[in-house]
Amino acid sequence: MRLRFCMVLALLALAALPASAQVQGYTLILSDGSAPAGAPATVTLNLANEDSVCGIQFDVHFDSTVAVFSSIALTDDSAGMTVEGRVIESGLLRVVMYSPGSGGLAHGYEPVADLVFSMQGETSEMTSLVIQDIVLSDPDGAALLATGTAGSLTVAAPSGVPVLKVVGLKNPGNTTIVKIMVTITGGSGNLPTVSASGDSVVMSSLGGGVFLGQYVVAAAQSTLTLTATDSNTNGTGTDQVTLALP
Repeated sequence: MRLRFCMVLALLALAALPASAQVQGYTLILSDGSAPAGAPATVTLNLANEDSVCGIQFDVHFDSTVAVFSSIALTDDSAGMTVEGRVIESGLLRVVMYSPGSGGLAHGYEPVADLVFSMQGETSEMTSLVIQDIVLSDPDGAALLATGTAGSLTVAAPSGVPVLKVVGLKNPGNTTIVKIMVTITGGSGNLPTVSASGDSVVMSSLGGGVFLGQYVVAAAQSTLTLTATDSNTNGTGTDQVTLALP
């Protein structure tokens, strides 16, 4: 299988390497990352390549109960390329990088992309980031044999109490139902405790520190007070908002 994305050879600057360094072969390397539940964690994709590379495709297997993929961005060393990351099934991320009109990445060892994940789950939970199904191509579109080195993501202990944001979403088509969304950074990883004017609200996790529930408003109600709380080892965080009802 070949990636035929490159038409014109135009090498990027070499990453800084010791004069004695000799890169042999082709290897994709993911770094480790960590962040508290609900916060973003960044892992860097590095490429060690003995000759020019202009197309990269690979899959990353990870535990979707520990991390949720958010975004991917190029680095200074890969500027001018195009990159896309897409979750093709639960716990399986596909990354494609290519240079639409250049030779892409020159010989060396350089960081070529930053992958951002939103952490969730309990403190100290960890997932490996396993690289598989690698396809590399040179400036002529020929396939290059490559290996991958796994990274990891860990849910770090929060440095403070949970930070919550509660939002009430009114439905113009059905004014008796209010959707309740709570986002939490540095939380416990469990469902938050949420109430609507004193009534308990059942919440469900959407992943990445985001939770959703709904409340049916009484016909005579003119306001609705939403309160959300969550606790970690540092204490309890809370947020509250009052909605005016039609």
